Amino acid sequence: MGYFDGLQSLVTLDLQFNHIAFIGLRVFSNSSDLTSLRSINLADNRLTSLEPWPYYRGILGNKISRVTIDLHDNLISNFTNKLKLEYRCGMKPTYGYLNLNYNKITHIMDIINGWNVGGDNIDIALFCLYHHDHRHDYTKISVATGKKGGSYDCDCTDFPIYRVHSQPLSHILDGVRCNAAKFFTTGGQPYVTSIPLIKFVCEIPDRCPSSCRCVYRPANATLHVYCSAANLSSLPLELPPLPKSFVRYKLDFSNNKLLCRLEGRPYFVNTSILDVSNCAISVVGINAWHEIAKMQSPFVSPSVYLQNNNIKSLPFEVTNINITSMHLTLNNNPWECSCENQWMTVWFKSLSMTSSNVVDVWCASPSRLKGRIISQSTKYDFCVDPSVRVLKISLLSTLTPVTVLLIFGFAVYRLRVRLFIRWKFHPFDRDECVGEDMDYDVFLCCSSEDHNPHGLRILIEMESEGYRVCYHLRDFLAGAPITENMIQSIERSKRTVCLVSSNFLRR
Repeated sequence: MGYFDGLQSLVTLDLQFNHIAFIGLRVFSNSSDLTSLRSINLADNRLTSLEPWPYYRGILGNKISRVTIDLHDNLISNFTNKLKLEYRCGMKPTYGYLNLNYNKITHIMDIINGWNVGGDNIDIALFCLYHHDHRHDYTKISVATGKKGGSYDCDCTDFPIYRVHSQPLSHILDGVRCNAAKFFTTGGQPYVTSIPLIKFVCEIPDRCPSSCRCVYRPANATLHVYCSAANLSSLPLELPPLPKSFVRYKLDFSNNKLLCRLEGRPYFVNTSILDVSNCAISVVGINAWHEIAKMQSPFVSPSVYLQNNNIKSLPFEVTNINITSMHLTLNNNPWECSCENQWMTVWFKSLSMTSSNVVDVWCASPSRLKGRIISQSTKYDFCVDPSVRVLKISLLSTLTPVTVLLIFGFAVYRLRVRLFIRWKFHPFDRDECVGEDMDYDVFLCCSSEDHNPHGLRILIEMESEGYRVCYHLRDFLAGAPITENMIQSIERSKRTVCLVSSNFLRR
Protein backbone atom coordinates (compact mmCIF):
# COMPACT_ATOMS: atom_id res chain seq x y z
CA MET A 1 0.00 0.00 0.00
CA GLY A 2 1.31 3.37 -0.99
CA TYR A 3 3.56 2.24 -3.81
CA PHE A 4 0.98 2.97 -6.51
CA ASP A 5 -0.89 5.89 -4.97
CA GLY A 6 -1.45 8.74 -7.35
CA LEU A 7 -0.20 6.92 -10.43
CA GLN A 8 -3.12 8.04 -12.59
CA SER A 9 -1.23 7.34 -15.79
CA LEU A 10 -0.33 3.73 -14.87
CA VAL A 11 -1.93 1.42 -17.47
CA THR A 12 -0.28 -1.99 -16.90
CA LEU A 13 0.91 -3.64 -13.70
CA ASP A 14 2.69 -6.99 -14.07
CA LEU A 15 3.53 -8.77 -10.78
CA GLN A 16 3.37 -12.40 -11.88
CA PHE A 17 5.81 -15.08 -10.74
CA ASN A 18 6.39 -13.59 -7.32
CA HIS A 19 5.59 -14.79 -3.81
CA ILE A 20 2.77 -12.38 -3.11
CA ALA A 21 0.42 -13.89 -0.50
CA PHE A 22 -1.52 -10.82 0.60
CA ILE A 23 -2.94 -7.64 -0.97
CA GLY A 24 -3.83 -4.74 1.29
CA LEU A 25 -7.41 -3.55 1.37
CA ARG A 26 -6.60 -0.11 -0.05
CA VAL A 27 -4.20 -1.12 -2.83
CA PHE A 28 -6.83 -1.47 -5.59
CA SER A 29 -10.11 -0.61 -3.84
CA ASN A 30 -10.10 3.14 -4.42
CA SER A 31 -11.90 3.71 -7.69
CA SER A 32 -10.78 7.34 -7.75
CA ASP A 33 -7.13 6.26 -7.89
CA LEU A 34 -5.22 4.48 -10.66
CA THR A 35 -7.94 5.53 -13.08
CA SER A 36 -5.94 4.55 -16.17
CA LEU A 37 -4.97 1.07 -14.93
CA ARG A 38 -6.34 -1.50 -17.37
CA SER A 39 -4.19 -4.61 -16.77
CA ILE A 40 -3.25 -6.19 -13.46
CA ASN A 41 -1.28 -9.43 -13.66
CA LEU A 42 -0.88 -11.29 -10.35
CA ALA A 43 -0.68 -14.79 -11.84
CA ASP A 44 1.56 -17.48 -10.36
CA ASN A 45 1.69 -16.05 -6.85
CA ARG A 46 0.63 -17.37 -3.45
CA LEU A 47 -2.67 -15.61 -2.86
CA THR A 48 -5.11 -17.69 -0.79
CA SER A 49 -8.00 -15.21 -0.42
CA LEU A 50 -9.50 -12.42 -2.45
CA GLU A 51 -11.37 -9.25 -1.52
CA PRO A 52 -13.90 -7.75 -3.99
CA TRP A 53 -11.49 -5.08 -5.20
CA PRO A 54 -11.82 -6.40 -8.84
CA TYR A 55 -15.27 -4.76 -8.83
CA TYR A 56 -13.78 -1.34 -8.07
CA ARG A 57 -11.28 -1.82 -10.88
CA GLY A 58 -13.94 -3.10 -13.30
CA ILE A 59 -16.23 -0.08 -13.01
CA LEU A 60 -13.39 2.09 -14.37
CA GLY A 61 -13.49 0.17 -17.66
CA ASN A 62 -15.82 0.71 -20.60
CA LYS A 63 -16.72 -0.98 -23.86
CA ILE A 64 -13.64 0.40 -25.59
CA SER A 65 -11.11 0.16 -22.79
CA ARG A 66 -11.63 -2.89 -20.61
CA VAL A 67 -9.97 -3.94 -17.39
CA THR A 68 -8.13 -7.31 -17.27
CA ILE A 69 -7.25 -8.84 -13.91
CA ASP A 70 -5.22 -12.06 -14.14
CA LEU A 71 -5.06 -14.18 -10.97
CA HIS A 72 -4.56 -17.62 -12.48
CA ASP A 73 -2.34 -20.24 -10.81
CA ASN A 74 -2.66 -18.95 -7.25
CA LEU A 75 -4.03 -20.75 -4.20
CA ILE A 76 -7.26 -18.79 -3.90
CA SER A 77 -10.06 -20.70 -2.15
CA ASN A 78 -11.52 -18.04 0.14
CA PHE A 79 -13.46 -14.92 -0.82
CA THR A 80 -13.67 -12.33 1.96
CA ASN A 81 -15.46 -9.00 2.15
CA LYS A 82 -13.70 -6.74 4.61
CA LEU A 83 -14.32 -3.97 2.08
CA LYS A 84 -18.04 -4.46 2.86
CA LEU A 85 -19.18 -4.53 -0.75
CA GLU A 86 -22.94 -5.01 -1.15
CA TYR A 87 -23.68 -5.48 -4.82
CA ARG A 88 -27.28 -4.80 -5.83
CA CYS A 89 -29.10 -4.34 -9.08
CA GLY A 90 -28.64 -0.84 -10.44
CA MET A 91 -25.03 -0.44 -9.35
CA LYS A 92 -22.38 0.49 -11.92
CA PRO A 93 -21.59 -2.37 -14.35
CA THR A 94 -18.09 -3.68 -14.82
CA TYR A 95 -16.28 -4.13 -18.13
CA GLY A 96 -13.39 -6.51 -18.44
CA TYR A 97 -12.07 -9.98 -17.64
CA LEU A 98 -11.32 -11.65 -14.29
CA ASN A 99 -9.11 -14.72 -14.69
CA LEU A 100 -9.34 -17.10 -11.71
CA ASN A 101 -8.26 -20.20 -13.58
CA TYR A 102 -6.33 -22.97 -11.79
CA ASN A 103 -6.90 -21.88 -8.23
CA LYS A 104 -8.42 -23.95 -5.42
CA ILE A 105 -11.99 -22.80 -5.93
CA THR A 106 -14.49 -25.46 -4.91
CA HIS A 107 -17.71 -23.51 -5.58
CA ILE A 108 -18.52 -20.44 -7.62
CA MET A 109 -21.16 -19.61 -5.02
CA ASP A 110 -18.26 -18.99 -2.63
CA ILE A 111 -17.57 -15.85 -4.70
CA ILE A 112 -21.23 -14.79 -4.74
CA ASN A 113 -21.75 -15.39 -1.03
CA GLY A 114 -18.31 -14.20 0.07
CA TRP A 115 -18.66 -10.86 -1.72
CA ASN A 116 -22.31 -10.47 -0.63
CA VAL A 117 -23.72 -10.33 -4.14
CA GLY A 118 -27.47 -9.90 -3.99
CA GLY A 119 -27.94 -10.71 -0.29
CA ASP A 120 -31.14 -12.78 -0.02
CA ASN A 121 -32.04 -12.19 -3.68
CA ILE A 122 -29.17 -14.06 -5.31
CA ASP A 123 -31.14 -15.03 -8.41
CA ILE A 124 -32.08 -11.42 -9.11
CA ALA A 125 -28.51 -10.26 -8.48
CA LEU A 126 -27.15 -12.89 -10.87
CA PHE A 127 -29.58 -11.75 -13.51
CA CYS A 128 -28.45 -8.18 -13.04
CA LEU A 129 -24.77 -9.10 -12.87
CA TYR A 130 -24.96 -11.10 -16.12
CA HIS A 131 -27.61 -9.32 -18.13
CA HIS A 132 -29.43 -11.13 -20.93
CA ASP A 133 -29.11 -8.18 -23.27
CA HIS A 134 -26.16 -9.11 -25.52
CA ARG A 135 -25.73 -5.50 -26.61
CA HIS A 136 -23.98 -5.06 -23.26
CA ASP A 137 -20.70 -6.93 -22.87
CA TYR A 138 -19.96 -6.98 -19.16
CA THR A 139 -17.11 -8.58 -17.25
CA LYS A 140 -16.22 -12.17 -18.02
CA ILE A 141 -15.10 -14.40 -15.13
CA SER A 142 -13.13 -17.58 -15.78
CA VAL A 143 -12.46 -20.32 -13.20
CA ALA A 144 -11.16 -23.14 -15.44
CA THR A 145 -9.77 -26.05 -13.44
CA GLY A 146 -7.74 -28.10 -15.89
CA LYS A 147 -8.07 -31.64 -17.22
CA LYS A 148 -7.63 -33.36 -13.86
CA GLY A 149 -10.54 -31.51 -12.37
CA GLY A 150 -8.68 -29.41 -9.83
CA SER A 151 -10.64 -28.78 -6.66
CA TYR A 152 -14.04 -27.84 -8.08
CA ASP A 153 -16.97 -29.75 -6.49
CA CYS A 154 -19.86 -30.67 -8.75
CA ASP A 155 -22.66 -30.65 -6.21
CA CYS A 156 -25.84 -28.72 -5.51
CA THR A 157 -24.09 -25.67 -4.00
CA ASP A 158 -23.60 -24.01 -7.38
CA PHE A 159 -27.05 -24.91 -8.68
CA PRO A 160 -28.13 -21.23 -8.92
CA ILE A 161 -25.21 -20.83 -11.35
CA TYR A 162 -26.06 -23.95 -13.37
CA ARG A 163 -29.68 -23.03 -13.96
CA VAL A 164 -28.98 -19.53 -15.29
CA HIS A 165 -28.94 -19.91 -19.07
CA SER A 166 -27.83 -16.45 -20.12
CA GLN A 167 -24.87 -16.54 -22.50
CA PRO A 168 -22.54 -14.23 -20.51
CA LEU A 169 -22.93 -16.30 -17.35
CA SER A 170 -22.22 -19.59 -19.11
CA HIS A 171 -18.65 -18.41 -19.71
CA ILE A 172 -17.93 -18.82 -16.00
CA LEU A 173 -18.12 -22.58 -16.41
CA ASP A 174 -15.98 -22.76 -19.55
CA GLY A 175 -13.16 -25.20 -18.95
CA VAL A 176 -14.40 -26.16 -15.49
CA ARG A 177 -14.11 -29.87 -14.73
CA CYS A 178 -15.47 -31.82 -11.78
CA ASN A 179 -13.28 -33.36 -9.13
CA ALA A 180 -16.11 -35.57 -7.82
CA ALA A 181 -15.19 -39.23 -8.19
CA LYS A 182 -18.77 -40.19 -9.10
CA PHE A 183 -18.45 -38.34 -12.42
CA PHE A 184 -15.12 -39.87 -13.41
CA THR A 185 -15.06 -41.50 -16.86
CA THR A 186 -12.46 -43.24 -18.97
CA GLY A 187 -11.85 -39.90 -20.68
CA GLY A 188 -11.11 -38.16 -17.39
CA GLN A 189 -13.26 -35.82 -15.39
CA PRO A 190 -16.08 -34.30 -17.49
CA TYR A 191 -16.80 -30.63 -17.98
CA VAL A 192 -19.47 -29.23 -15.69
CA THR A 193 -21.52 -28.02 -18.64
CA SER A 194 -21.89 -31.62 -19.90
CA ILE A 195 -23.54 -32.90 -16.72
CA PRO A 196 -27.38 -32.92 -16.48
CA LEU A 197 -28.80 -30.62 -13.80
CA ILE A 198 -30.46 -33.54 -12.00
CA LYS A 199 -27.00 -34.92 -11.18
CA PHE A 200 -25.96 -31.97 -9.03
CA VAL A 201 -26.85 -33.06 -5.47
CA CYS A 202 -25.64 -32.48 -1.91
CA GLU A 203 -25.31 -35.01 0.87
CA ILE A 204 -26.84 -33.67 4.11
CA PRO A 205 -25.56 -35.53 7.19
CA ASP A 206 -27.06 -33.07 9.72
CA ARG A 207 -30.04 -34.74 11.48
CA CYS A 208 -30.11 -37.48 8.90
CA PRO A 209 -31.49 -40.64 10.60
CA SER A 210 -29.05 -43.40 11.41
CA SER A 211 -28.56 -45.96 8.61
CA CYS A 212 -30.15 -43.50 6.17
CA ARG A 213 -28.87 -41.22 3.43
CA CYS A 214 -30.18 -37.68 2.97
CA VAL A 215 -29.62 -35.94 -0.37
CA TYR A 216 -30.74 -32.50 -1.50
CA ARG A 217 -31.69 -32.40 -5.19
CA PRO A 218 -32.34 -28.78 -6.21
CA ALA A 219 -33.18 -29.71 -9.82
CA ASN A 220 -36.56 -31.10 -8.69
CA ALA A 221 -36.72 -29.19 -5.37
CA THR A 222 -36.65 -32.30 -3.18
CA LEU A 223 -34.73 -33.52 -0.19
CA HIS A 224 -34.53 -37.28 -0.53
CA VAL A 225 -34.36 -39.36 2.64
CA TYR A 226 -33.28 -42.89 1.71
CA CYS A 227 -34.08 -45.29 4.56
CA SER A 228 -34.98 -48.36 2.55
CA ALA A 229 -34.03 -51.64 4.28
CA ALA A 230 -32.60 -49.71 7.24
CA ASN A 231 -34.16 -51.96 9.93
CA LEU A 232 -36.50 -49.20 11.09
CA SER A 233 -39.19 -50.17 13.60
CA SER A 234 -40.76 -46.69 13.55
CA LEU A 235 -40.49 -43.56 11.44
CA PRO A 236 -37.78 -41.03 12.45
CA LEU A 237 -38.93 -38.27 14.77
CA GLU A 238 -36.98 -35.57 12.90
CA LEU A 239 -35.33 -35.01 9.54
CA PRO A 240 -32.79 -32.53 8.15
CA PRO A 241 -34.31 -29.05 7.73
CA LEU A 242 -35.42 -28.09 4.23
CA PRO A 243 -32.94 -25.74 2.50
CA LYS A 244 -35.72 -23.75 0.79
CA SER A 245 -39.35 -23.08 1.65
CA PHE A 246 -40.57 -24.61 -1.62
CA VAL A 247 -38.47 -27.78 -1.27
CA ARG A 248 -40.32 -30.97 -0.29
CA TYR A 249 -39.23 -34.22 1.34
CA LYS A 250 -39.19 -37.41 -0.67
CA LEU A 251 -39.24 -40.18 1.94
CA ASP A 252 -38.26 -43.76 1.14
CA PHE A 253 -38.99 -46.00 4.16
CA SER A 254 -39.70 -49.12 2.08
CA ASN A 255 -38.51 -52.67 2.82
CA ASN A 256 -38.36 -52.27 6.60
CA LYS A 257 -39.79 -55.55 7.88
CA LEU A 258 -39.75 -54.33 11.51
CA LEU A 259 -42.09 -51.45 10.69
CA CYS A 260 -45.52 -52.70 11.80
CA ARG A 261 -47.34 -49.46 12.57
CA LEU A 262 -47.50 -46.23 10.58
CA GLU A 263 -47.67 -43.14 12.77
CA GLY A 264 -48.06 -39.53 11.74
CA ARG A 265 -45.14 -37.13 11.77
CA PRO A 266 -45.11 -33.30 11.62
CA TYR A 267 -42.83 -33.34 8.58
CA PHE A 268 -45.54 -34.99 6.46
CA VAL A 269 -46.91 -31.51 5.73
CA ASN A 270 -43.74 -30.75 3.72
CA THR A 271 -43.61 -34.16 2.03
CA SER A 272 -44.47 -34.89 -1.58
CA ILE A 273 -43.72 -38.64 -1.60
CA LEU A 274 -44.05 -41.12 1.27
CA ASP A 275 -43.00 -44.66 0.39
CA VAL A 276 -43.64 -47.28 3.09
CA SER A 277 -44.21 -50.20 0.74
CA ASN A 278 -42.94 -53.75 1.34
CA CYS A 279 -42.94 -53.40 5.10
CA ALA A 280 -44.98 -55.22 7.75
CA ILE A 281 -47.49 -52.45 8.46
CA SER A 282 -50.80 -53.76 9.79
CA VAL A 283 -52.06 -50.60 11.50
CA VAL A 284 -52.44 -47.13 10.00
CA GLY A 285 -54.01 -45.08 12.78
CA ILE A 286 -56.42 -42.22 12.24
CA ASN A 287 -53.78 -39.73 13.45
CA ALA A 288 -51.46 -40.91 10.69
CA TRP A 289 -54.22 -40.32 8.11
CA HIS A 290 -54.76 -36.80 9.44
CA GLU A 291 -51.04 -36.07 8.93
CA ILE A 292 -51.00 -37.73 5.50
CA ALA A 293 -53.91 -35.52 4.43
CA LYS A 294 -51.70 -32.48 5.11
CA MET A 295 -49.11 -33.57 2.53
CA GLN A 296 -48.65 -31.00 -0.19
CA SER A 297 -46.47 -30.40 -3.19
CA PRO A 298 -46.35 -27.24 -5.34
CA PHE A 299 -45.56 -29.17 -8.52
CA VAL A 300 -47.23 -32.62 -8.43
CA SER A 301 -49.89 -34.43 -6.44
CA PRO A 302 -48.57 -35.99 -3.22
CA SER A 303 -48.02 -39.75 -3.34
CA VAL A 304 -48.32 -42.38 -0.60
CA TYR A 305 -47.20 -45.95 -1.28
CA LEU A 306 -48.64 -48.57 1.11
CA GLN A 307 -48.65 -51.64 -1.11
CA ASN A 308 -47.28 -55.03 -0.01
CA ASN A 309 -47.98 -54.66 3.70
CA ASN A 310 -50.27 -56.50 6.16
CA ILE A 311 -53.18 -54.06 6.22
CA LYS A 312 -56.55 -55.80 6.68
CA SER A 313 -58.72 -52.80 7.40
CA LEU A 314 -58.68 -49.07 8.08
CA PRO A 315 -60.41 -46.99 10.76
CA PHE A 316 -63.89 -45.95 9.67
CA GLU A 317 -63.02 -42.32 10.53
CA VAL A 318 -60.83 -42.17 7.43
CA THR A 319 -64.04 -41.59 5.45
CA ASN A 320 -64.15 -38.08 6.94
CA ILE A 321 -60.65 -37.18 5.69
CA ASN A 322 -60.15 -35.74 2.22
CA ILE A 323 -57.37 -37.67 0.49
CA THR A 324 -58.93 -37.92 -2.97
CA SER A 325 -56.36 -35.56 -4.51
CA MET A 326 -53.33 -37.72 -3.77
CA HIS A 327 -51.78 -40.70 -5.47
CA LEU A 328 -52.46 -43.64 -3.13
CA THR A 329 -51.46 -47.30 -3.57
CA LEU A 330 -53.00 -49.94 -1.27
CA ASN A 331 -52.78 -53.11 -3.36
CA ASN A 332 -51.31 -56.44 -2.25
CA ASN A 333 -52.58 -56.16 1.31
CA PRO A 334 -54.69 -58.92 2.98
CA TRP A 335 -57.93 -56.91 2.98
CA GLU A 336 -60.69 -58.41 5.15
CA CYS A 337 -64.01 -57.99 3.33
CA SER A 338 -66.33 -58.69 6.26
CA CYS A 339 -69.74 -57.17 6.92
CA GLU A 340 -68.29 -54.78 9.49
CA ASN A 341 -66.00 -53.42 6.76
CA GLN A 342 -68.80 -52.91 4.25
CA TRP A 343 -68.12 -49.14 4.30
CA MET A 344 -64.88 -49.80 2.39
CA THR A 345 -66.86 -50.50 -0.80
CA VAL A 346 -68.12 -46.90 -0.89
CA TRP A 347 -64.77 -45.44 0.20
CA PHE A 348 -62.70 -47.26 -2.41
CA LYS A 349 -65.29 -46.44 -5.05
CA SER A 350 -64.95 -42.71 -4.24
CA LEU A 351 -61.15 -42.99 -4.53
CA SER A 352 -61.41 -44.76 -7.88
CA MET A 353 -63.11 -41.68 -9.34
CA THR A 354 -59.91 -39.63 -8.94
CA SER A 355 -57.24 -42.32 -8.89
CA SER A 356 -56.79 -45.47 -10.92
CA ASN A 357 -54.52 -47.01 -8.32
CA VAL A 358 -57.30 -48.51 -6.20
CA VAL A 359 -58.89 -50.63 -8.93
CA ASP A 360 -56.34 -53.37 -8.24
CA VAL A 361 -57.16 -53.57 -4.51
CA TRP A 362 -58.96 -56.84 -3.87
CA CYS A 363 -60.25 -58.95 -1.00
CA ALA A 364 -58.12 -61.62 0.66
CA SER A 365 -60.79 -62.95 3.01
CA PRO A 366 -63.30 -64.53 3.38
CA SER A 367 -62.54 -67.19 0.80
CA ARG A 368 -65.80 -66.59 -1.07
CA LEU A 369 -64.65 -63.00 -1.86
CA LYS A 370 -60.96 -63.68 -2.43
CA GLY A 371 -59.77 -61.84 -5.52
CA ARG A 372 -62.84 -59.59 -5.75
CA ILE A 373 -62.07 -55.91 -6.45
CA ILE A 374 -63.30 -53.87 -3.49
CA SER A 375 -64.18 -50.74 -5.48
CA GLN A 376 -66.44 -52.87 -7.72
CA SER A 377 -68.20 -54.61 -4.83
CA THR A 378 -71.31 -53.71 -2.84
CA LYS A 379 -72.35 -53.85 0.80
CA TYR A 380 -74.54 -56.82 -0.11
CA ASP A 381 -71.47 -58.72 -1.36
CA PHE A 382 -69.69 -58.18 1.96
CA CYS A 383 -72.63 -59.10 4.20
CA VAL A 384 -74.56 -61.85 2.35
CA ASP A 385 -73.06 -65.26 1.70
CA PRO A 386 -75.02 -66.88 -1.18
CA SER A 387 -74.10 -70.39 -0.01
CA VAL A 388 -75.49 -69.68 3.46
CA ARG A 389 -78.68 -68.31 1.94
CA VAL A 390 -79.15 -71.46 -0.16
CA LEU A 391 -78.49 -73.58 2.91
CA LYS A 392 -81.10 -71.65 4.88
CA ILE A 393 -83.68 -72.17 2.14
CA SER A 394 -82.79 -75.87 1.93
CA LEU A 395 -82.99 -76.31 5.68
CA LEU A 396 -86.27 -74.43 5.80
CA SER A 397 -87.82 -76.63 3.11
CA THR A 398 -86.56 -79.77 4.92
CA LEU A 399 -87.38 -78.77 8.45
CA THR A 400 -90.96 -77.64 7.75
CA PRO A 401 -92.49 -81.13 7.31
CA VAL A 402 -90.31 -82.49 10.10
CA THR A 403 -91.59 -79.77 12.37
CA VAL A 404 -95.18 -80.58 11.40
CA LEU A 405 -94.63 -84.26 12.14
CA LEU A 406 -93.06 -83.47 15.51
CA ILE A 407 -95.98 -81.25 16.45
CA PHE A 408 -98.43 -83.93 15.35
CA GLY A 409 -96.58 -86.60 17.32
CA PHE A 410 -96.48 -84.41 20.41
CA ALA A 411 -100.22 -83.75 20.14
CA VAL A 412 -100.98 -87.46 19.79
CA TYR A 413 -98.84 -88.20 22.81
CA ARG A 414 -100.56 -85.61 24.95
CA LEU A 415 -104.03 -86.78 23.83
CA ARG A 416 -103.29 -90.51 23.82
CA VAL A 417 -105.78 -91.35 26.60
CA ARG A 418 -108.62 -89.47 24.98
CA LEU A 419 -107.87 -91.01 21.61
CA PHE A 420 -107.90 -94.53 23.05
CA ILE A 421 -111.14 -93.92 24.93
CA ARG A 422 -112.84 -92.34 21.93
CA TRP A 423 -111.61 -94.60 19.13
CA LYS A 424 -110.06 -97.50 21.06
CA PHE A 425 -106.79 -96.60 19.36
CA HIS A 426 -103.34 -96.91 20.78
CA PRO A 427 -100.23 -96.90 18.60
CA PHE A 428 -98.59 -99.64 20.66
CA ASP A 429 -101.73 -101.78 21.01
CA ARG A 430 -100.61 -104.79 19.01
CA ASP A 431 -100.34 -108.52 19.56
CA GLU A 432 -96.71 -109.50 19.98
CA CYS A 433 -97.63 -113.20 19.97
CA VAL A 434 -99.25 -113.41 16.54
CA GLY A 435 -98.60 -116.86 15.09
CA GLU A 436 -97.86 -118.48 18.45
CA ASP A 437 -100.17 -121.27 19.84
CA MET A 438 -101.40 -119.87 23.20
CA ASP A 439 -104.33 -121.11 25.29
CA TYR A 440 -105.19 -117.73 26.72
CA ASP A 441 -104.96 -114.08 25.73
CA VAL A 442 -104.33 -112.97 29.28
CA PHE A 443 -103.56 -114.44 32.72
CA LEU A 444 -105.37 -112.45 35.39
CA CYS A 445 -103.51 -112.71 38.66
CA CYS A 446 -104.91 -111.32 41.93
CA SER A 447 -105.28 -112.12 45.63
CA SER A 448 -108.14 -114.44 46.60
CA GLU A 449 -109.23 -111.73 49.01
CA ASP A 450 -109.70 -109.36 46.06
CA HIS A 451 -111.80 -111.82 44.03
CA ASN A 452 -115.03 -110.18 44.90
CA PRO A 453 -115.72 -107.61 43.71
CA HIS A 454 -112.52 -106.40 41.90
CA GLY A 455 -111.10 -109.56 40.40
CA LEU A 456 -114.48 -110.78 39.27
CA ARG A 457 -115.36 -107.39 37.72
CA ILE A 458 -112.12 -107.28 35.69
CA LEU A 459 -112.63 -110.87 34.54
CA ILE A 460 -116.15 -110.14 33.33
CA GLU A 461 -115.01 -106.97 31.42
CA MET A 462 -112.17 -108.78 29.66
CA GLU A 463 -114.26 -111.73 28.62
CA SER A 464 -117.05 -109.41 27.44
CA GLU A 465 -114.49 -107.97 24.95
CA GLY A 466 -113.75 -111.45 23.63
CA TYR A 467 -110.47 -112.12 25.44
CA ARG A 468 -109.67 -115.62 26.67
CA VAL A 469 -108.81 -115.24 30.34
CA CYS A 470 -107.02 -117.67 32.65
CA TYR A 471 -108.32 -117.08 36.19
CA HIS A 472 -106.91 -118.93 39.21
CA LEU A 473 -110.20 -119.77 40.97
CA ARG A 474 -111.54 -121.30 37.84
CA ASP A 475 -108.63 -122.56 35.72
CA PHE A 476 -105.86 -123.68 38.11
CA LEU A 477 -105.26 -127.44 38.14
CA ALA A 478 -106.59 -128.90 41.38
CA GLY A 479 -104.03 -130.59 43.63
CA ALA A 480 -101.02 -129.00 41.90
CA PRO A 481 -98.79 -126.54 43.83
CA ILE A 482 -99.81 -122.89 43.38
CA THR A 483 -96.34 -121.88 42.05
CA GLU A 484 -96.51 -124.55 39.35
CA ASN A 485 -100.03 -123.41 38.39
CA MET A 486 -98.83 -119.80 38.12
CA ILE A 487 -95.82 -120.69 35.95
CA GLN A 488 -97.97 -122.77 33.56
CA SER A 489 -100.61 -120.01 33.37
CA ILE A 490 -97.97 -117.36 32.46
CA GLU A 491 -96.40 -119.60 29.81
CA ARG A 492 -99.79 -120.46 28.26
CA SER A 493 -101.00 -116.79 28.13
CA LYS A 494 -100.02 -113.94 25.79
CA ARG A 495 -100.10 -111.39 28.57
CA THR A 496 -100.19 -111.26 32.34
CA VAL A 497 -102.27 -108.71 34.22
CA CYS A 498 -101.72 -108.39 37.96
CA LEU A 499 -104.11 -106.64 40.27
CA VAL A 500 -101.63 -105.18 42.70
CA SER A 501 -103.18 -104.39 46.06
CA SER A 502 -102.19 -104.53 49.73
CA ASN A 503 -103.66 -108.05 49.90
CA PHE A 504 -101.60 -109.09 46.89
CA LEU A 505 -98.38 -107.70 48.39
CA ARG A 506 -98.92 -109.46 51.73
CA ARG A 507 -98.95 -112.80 50.01
